[in-house]
Amino acid sequence: MKIKFYLILLFICLSCNKNDGFISDTIGGQNGFANGCPDAFYPNWETSPHLLPYPVGDSYTIGLSHCSGSAHSEGEPDQFAIDFIMEVGTLLTASRKGTIMFVEESGLDNEFPNNMIVLRDEDGFFLQYHHLTHNGAIVEQGQFVEEGDPIGYSGSSGTARSPHLHFVATGINWQYPYQSLPITFRNTSGNPKSLIQGETYEALPF
Repeated sequence: MKIKFYLILLFICLSCNKNDGFISDTIGGQNGFANGCPDAFYPNWETSPHLLPYPVGDSYTIGLSHCSGSAHSEGEPDQFAIDFIMEVGTLLTASRKGTIMFVEESGLDNEFPNNMIVLRDEDGFFLQYHHLTHNGAIVEQGQFVEEGDPIGYSGSSGTARSPHLHFVATGINWQYPYQSLPITFRNTSGNPKSLIQGETYEALPF
């Protein structure tokens, strides 16, 4: 009887894994772990102008990434967004040098509004940091920052269902629904199709 029970349980587990859908806004995805958007052009990661958005020596695991389901699905505004799973109060840094264009930090964790920092880089594109904690911005609108400078602290504000950083590069229209852009990162392990869902990436010296 016990053997029959465990065989049924094993069959159910295998069926769930095979048909896994979106689980949450930080981990899950469609048809297993996504590895980039299939038809997108990705810049060479070794010469990328972007750094990981956290300090050198820190490591974080990727939740949803490019084309990995739900709001990150292909064709959605956030198809090229990346969710870094990190606790509330984790230090965030500038992925590129540029000017801070927008700051919202009045929201409480697990409530609205969505706290965010928007950085305009040297090429005129925008790097957005979403779901910051309450009063989680270190920078102010109009401030110039160098790559790697501390800019704020992660949280769980807005639509976040668990603590994480929602990081996305966008075109000249940075307000939602924006057009997200495929980017890679030079100060970590190889990521030719950007960061892979479920993998952990350490920020290396740059």
